[in-house]
Amino acid sequence: MLVNQIYDTTIEYGKRVGKSIRKKIGQFFTPPSIANYMASLMECNQSTIRILDTGAGTGILTAGLCERFLEHDTITHVHIDLYENDENVLSLLRENMELVRTTLEQNGKIVSYTVFEENFILSHDDFWNDREEKSKGELYDVIISNPPYKKIAKSEPESVVMDSVVHGQPNIYFLFMAMAAKLLKPNGELIFITPRSFTSGLYFRKFREYFLNTVRLTNIHLFHSRLDVFDGDKVLQEAIILRAVKTTQATDSILISASQDMYTGESFVHEVPYGTVVDMSSENLFMLIPSSVEEVELLTIVNSWDYNLIELGYKLKTGPVVDFRALDLIKEESEENTVPLLWANHFENNRITFPVSVSKNPQYIVDTEDSKSVLLPSRNYLLVKRFTSKEERRRVQCSLYFADEFINEKVGVENHLNYITKLKGEITKEEMYGLFVLFNSSYIDIYYRILNGSTQVNATEFNAIPLPSLDDIIRMGKRLLETNSITTETCDTIIEEMFIVQNSKQERNVG
Repeated sequence: MLVNQIYDTTIEYGKRVGKSIRKKIGQFFTPPSIANYMASLMECNQSTIRILDTGAGTGILTAGLCERFLEHDTITHVHIDLYENDENVLSLLRENMELVRTTLEQNGKIVSYTVFEENFILSHDDFWNDREEKSKGELYDVIISNPPYKKIAKSEPESVVMDSVVHGQPNIYFLFMAMAAKLLKPNGELIFITPRSFTSGLYFRKFREYFLNTVRLTNIHLFHSRLDVFDGDKVLQEAIILRAVKTTQATDSILISASQDMYTGESFVHEVPYGTVVDMSSENLFMLIPSSVEEVELLTIVNSWDYNLIELGYKLKTGPVVDFRALDLIKEESEENTVPLLWANHFENNRITFPVSVSKNPQYIVDTEDSKSVLLPSRNYLLVKRFTSKEERRRVQCSLYFADEFINEKVGVENHLNYITKLKGEITKEEMYGLFVLFNSSYIDIYYRILNGSTQVNATEFNAIPLPSLDDIIRMGKRLLETNSITTETCDTIIEEMFIVQNSKQERNVG
């Protein structure tokens, strides 16, 4: 087997070079199981095929594709371009490609290949920026890649070349994805293994806009484990495998699959409506990737809601008090001119308990001209933790802050907290409890986990979460007030009664 033979040489190379050196250039080698799986996604079956491997390493992904070619009598001519600018691995890559060529030719295939000792991004500068054209024959039928994972500065040459898809600090892997999409022939396919981080977040929006309007996703595979994908290389980012086709035609569905790692069987395989994964009409083009039937059903419910916080007149903002910048303002004890400074440790059973008897954080901040810019007027706020640990059951954790429970006119909210405020006027009690029903429910918590794999509640993503109408939110708040219970179970029940049971009744009546 080509893949196993090349992997044996890859392991020996990795031992010689060491992880620390490879990590500096973002190099993580692909295990055989992943290479074989990625190759299995290829559907191209024409007589002549042009292949591109954008960051070839030792050539294992190309070997996986070439093993697939041996199964197809239709495929007779293969040309492969491989880019690799790590001089340490080039001799091994060439040895492995000779093995690939010899094996295919022994099986009746006509094979040619070129190894480019160049920076993949910089070598296509003119093509990306439309200063150079390529004929259809110069483009590719299949592009496969395990690109480098490495943050780079906006001033780096790669970022400058591709500044049209860069916002904030880029990671070089998504530049590889964008360039690959441009290098595909019409109806060509790309198969990548990448971090999941590009699916959401403001920094990736320009990239998503280009990528999702250039290709259509057909397959996505998720891994439940962060650590068991790259055979001991500690890649903490969640990885996904995706296949996409270069077309502007609408696609009805995406095949989503999931497994613990690449050695256990798939725990979930489901055809999901394309619009459930990405709403092409939305501003942010976030990608939502469910990993169970229950998550598909949940996304269907939440995505049926027509509003978000901003459209309803609210906004999630980040607490303005940064403790190390406000050392002269924060106090351990209450003084004449101090007001409460709220931290995550003031959350107790979804309400604010202040002060707490034991606190490692200063609980007060002075109300002076110096603190004017970081204090908030004491109004009704729904507070939301910005950070949670991976071990915590909930990602979205919120707490009710009612102004009439505090005598002060101002309040400090520490930077590790977010707060939901009304853009005009004050949040009423019914509105507060209605918003609480949504954000304390398992529906929004799971939705956010699907949207964002990190442990941080990000304002851009949070403000874009679909929500029902304000009338419905007020109804939810009134129902919660009647129950005298603010548990997640109660919140879930209210949502189910209003949006699942009610919809089922309406569907029966229509039928």
